[in-house]
Amino acid sequence: YYFYALIFLALDVVVVFLYPWAVYVRQLGGWGVVTMLVFIAIVIVGYIYAWKKRVLEWK
Repeated sequence: YYFYALIFLALDVVVVFLYPWAVYVRQLGGWGVVTMLVFIAIVIVGYIYAWKKRVLEWK
């Protein structure tokens, strides 16, 4: 179950970073949008990796 806990924590960290970004997105400008897109891309790559390793399947 620890893989599920790690993925849950990773997604919680994403939410913690996305909320303040969404509040200040207009003030951050283009660079803020680009950095957040890179952050989201890294999280998605990690999620796809976990999916391909079949971590997300119940056994």
